[in-house]
Amino acid sequence: MAESVMKVDVVARETIKPSSPTPKALEDFKLCLMDQSAPAMFTALLFFYPAANDADHDTENKIAEKLRHLKSSLSKMLTQLYPLAGIIKDHITIECNDEGAEFVEARVSCRLCDILKQPDSVLLGNFLPVEIESTAAQSGRLLFVQANLFTCGGLAIGVCISHKIADAATLGTFINSWATAAAAADPHHHHHHHHHHHRPTHESPASPLFMASSLFPPSDTQIPTMRLIPDKYATKRYVFNTSNLAALKAKAASASVQQPTRVESVTALMWKCMINVTRSNKGLKKLSLVSHSVDLRKRVVPPLPENTIGNIVGMFFSAQPVAAEEEIDLPGLVWALRKAKKEFDKNALEMINVEKRTWLKMCGVVDLFARRNDVDYCAYTSWCRFPLYEADFGWGKPVWVTLPHTMLKNVVYLLDTKDGEGIEALVSLTKEDMAEFERQEMLLQFADVNPSVSDGAHDESH
Repeated sequence: MAESVMKVDVVARETIKPSSPTPKALEDFKLCLMDQSAPAMFTALLFFYPAANDADHDTENKIAEKLRHLKSSLSKMLTQLYPLAGIIKDHITIECNDEGAEFVEARVSCRLCDILKQPDSVLLGNFLPVEIESTAAQSGRLLFVQANLFTCGGLAIGVCISHKIADAATLGTFINSWATAAAAADPHHHHHHHHHHHRPTHESPASPLFMASSLFPPSDTQIPTMRLIPDKYATKRYVFNTSNLAALKAKAASASVQQPTRVESVTALMWKCMINVTRSNKGLKKLSLVSHSVDLRKRVVPPLPENTIGNIVGMFFSAQPVAAEEEIDLPGLVWALRKAKKEFDKNALEMINVEKRTWLKMCGVVDLFARRNDVDYCAYTSWCRFPLYEADFGWGKPVWVTLPHTMLKNVVYLLDTKDGEGIEALVSLTKEDMAEFERQEMLLQFADVNPSVSDGAHDESH
């Protein structure tokens, strides 16, 4: 939608502190090894909630009550996830000093449906409290939240948590813990009187929530963090619905991988298109390299709970030569991805646990490799299967969960669609590469380009 139509006015900023102070004994929270190498940026998401049916009559009183409710439940939740209310002290420690989270209230000059009809990834950035690539992610407070109120009574909640302490799963844990605290305390929620005995308490450092640093102890020396080179890049949104995904999986299957996953199939398709882009540039690039992030919580022995906080992620890599003239084989790319993931599963944990130096060396190699002139490197991150659409604050689940435009080159984020079956891919490339990428026939055969998002209002067959 046109920028002139939409204004986002910040009307208030406030610091939200934990509802009860963090004990002195819990003051130092140690980062884990992977936290230390995380880039200086925020892990960010946007959650969109339509107005309740009677919300046309949302008075200022009702809106004020909603905001009070969000703030008080955030304060309760920060008592449980107290490291999020701290500040970054040094390359090993977060000081849990109850500095608090920043809560921003903003008014949007249009209706929610105007945004959903024609999503614009650049405009969506206005709904976040800080820029994703801000250096603020490296120092100071860790958590920023923005509540955006639309003229129709709809709401968008923008969350930014420093990547130093949060991967996608951590952000999912945060939003769902906050929503649960809000729903439990909702005066209009008919179960609320059962929840009084659930007073939030400080989790002990031995709690599974905070076990990452004992499993993956931090390095005493500073680790080279992945450097980001922000620039003007183009971000495009592609949605793969269930039927198109089924057709794509069938096309991607082979004797080697008979049932490719949704993520494997979409990654392979994107990779194939990107190799075509690299070839068309007739440049120096000899190798196309992809990485995929992997959640390690389930892979360690014994497995960590889903809600363990930190960057508990690894990466696997797969490369293909660019030069060959023949058509790129989709099932071949799926097999390459599957093989790389199997190798990773076999070796990664030993590597991280046994030999910290190896992990550090790998971080350095990735950094070098990604910068080589003859390598086209693209980083894939899958947020699929995280229960992001479960975040119900007492007024229903979100109709859309997404990321705004990013200032990073060659990254692809994969998220679930609302039904949990489709995939929404957010692709960021240089403008020149994007011009070639968006013309790829096979991509257009299986994906819808930036379709509108249903607000749920017309879905019910009453």
